[in-house]
Amino acid sequence: MTTDEALDARFGPVYERIAAGALEREAQRRLPFQEVEWLRAAGFGRIRVPEEDGGLGATLTQLFRQLIALGRADSNLPQLLRGHIGFVESRLGHADPDNRKRWLRRIVDGALVGNAQSEESSPSFWQNATTVRRVDGGWRLDGRKFYSTGSLFADWILTTATVDGDHSAIVLVPATAPGVRRLDDWDGFGQRLTGSGTTVFEDVPIADEDVEPYENGAPRPSSQAAIYQLVHLATLAGIGQAAVADAVAYVAQRTRNLANPAHPRPRLDPQVQQVVGRVQSKSFAATATTLAAVGVLERGAGDAADAAVFAAQAAVIELVLGLTTELFEVGGASAVTERFRLDRHWRNARTLASHNPVITRQTVLGDHLLNGTSPSTWVRRTWEAVRETRERGQSSS
Repeated sequence: MTTDEALDARFGPVYERIAAGALEREAQRRLPFQEVEWLRAAGFGRIRVPEEDGGLGATLTQLFRQLIALGRADSNLPQLLRGHIGFVESRLGHADPDNRKRWLRRIVDGALVGNAQSEESSPSFWQNATTVRRVDGGWRLDGRKFYSTGSLFADWILTTATVDGDHSAIVLVPATAPGVRRLDDWDGFGQRLTGSGTTVFEDVPIADEDVEPYENGAPRPSSQAAIYQLVHLATLAGIGQAAVADAVAYVAQRTRNLANPAHPRPRLDPQVQQVVGRVQSKSFAATATTLAAVGVLERGAGDAADAAVFAAQAAVIELVLGLTTELFEVGGASAVTERFRLDRHWRNARTLASHNPVITRQTVLGDHLLNGTSPSTWVRRTWEAVRETRERGQSSS
């Protein structure tokens, strides 16, 4: 089994190279294609694949420690790999051994999987205007996905599509297949380099083995929601660490202390020291909370894991948004200059915090604690509401 020390030795130098160019990429809005290739070459994509299958055999906790370190180097990188990470977990536990073997082999060979899910025109995340239909022994895919994080960098794109009124399908699409268009049109104010733009599918041919139908609202592996959310939390924890490091570096280079001339060097000012200590405390707590939730998941998927991750979500978001706002107190107006780009930490954290709304997860968690409702049933309940609406429309027509 691999160790944290071995993983640090393998990936640490890559993170240093990534961090060295992070500010320049941010300023120029240069997508990190080269940096993704560094990670691919180092084997990051196969970090969770068992050693006997050609991977590195990392535990979940080891994976998320590395994601936090990568998020500290550049928060765009763990987010753009989020689809790949979730997909690998889905294959590790896949019921079909041939499917598992086929995909783990591709991943070990270096394949990266991007994610294209949400649609602007759909009333909910779970409903898809994108369709996949049977044609001549295979399938054809048509649709448009608005959030396609990581797909610009990927070899395969994981998407979902409607099969019929009661069934949808997981669809795995070769990124360079005819009819696939990947657009760099993400215009959010944070996480600008994740390739989270639009993907268009126009009569894309799909092999039969790469379409996996399922019943709408049927129970799905509950660990998947936890894994996807934990990637965001690890990225946020990494942002917190980077923000503290930048605050310390900013103070260290300052020689002017307008607000408290009794301490001409800001690093000797007790008020500045207090701010730095406070933001470090919040960063430490965000990291510890994230890894604690990972630990619950590692002990077993299910309601306890979902509840732990949903609880951690609100806490980590509050901590990191707080410290990325408060860090400006170490330097006043001088800290907002473009030269330091300290604002990127708050912008990136705020963007990540907007995913999978906290208010929804808090409601699900409260219902679980008060009424014993399984967190995994919220998907089923969503589909039940969709069916009821559809049935009312049919009965009134």
